[in-house]
Amino acid sequence: MEILTALAIFGVIGVLATRIVAGMIELGGATREHAEGLADLQRAMGIIERDIEQFTDRPIRDELGDPLPGVIVTGVSLLELTRMGWQNPLRAPRSELQRVAYVLRDDKLVRLYWAVLDRAPDTRPVAQLLLDGVADARFAVFDEFGEKHGHWPLPPDSEDTDELRLAAVEMHLQLESHGLMHRLWMLPEGTEHVYQAERPESGEEGRGSRQDSAGRDGRTARRGGGR
Repeated sequence: MEILTALAIFGVIGVLATRIVAGMIELGGATREHAEGLADLQRAMGIIERDIEQFTDRPIRDELGDPLPGVIVTGVSLLELTRMGWQNPLRAPRSELQRVAYVLRDDKLVRLYWAVLDRAPDTRPVAQLLLDGVADARFAVFDEFGEKHGHWPLPPDSEDTDELRLAAVEMHLQLESHGLMHRLWMLPEGTEHVYQAERPESGEEGRGSRQDSAGRDGRTARRGGGR
């Protein structure tokens, strides 16, 4: 009888120990999965932040030769922009400016980038998966007067479309693992001068650029004073 009692006690202890070990293994797996998801999120946020904070207002031409502005916010391509600082350690014959875009595909946030700025008909982007399990993703921009725009550029018939300059980019992400995330990045000041410095200035072109800049600043000042 004593032997049966001891075996029963050892059996209960073995079952409890097995359950404890299984629970620890399950908890460790969940912890590792959460840590990996957090690392992926931090990496994605770092990439998006670098793209936005190195924005430069350099327009491009698409595959059909049509001009596209330096930044686009639409429902198809969530955000598309030209950025500076594309490192070129091998000194390949390419620009250090890069065109990037963010799209939502099958609950995945994907970053696209092109090897060239002005695309040929056969130019294809390279896709880079940033985040999985994205229920919703939205971008918006703020102009220099604090007005929020869900689409950019504004329609051609909008008032002062050519005069407005962007000040910030806003992002909303709805993640299955981390819930709703909201970020706001300020755009660098004076980025339009980077693109202008790349172009050789002739006498007339230089004068025209200065006149346009002066006129735009004057209109902006008048608008600011009227508010």
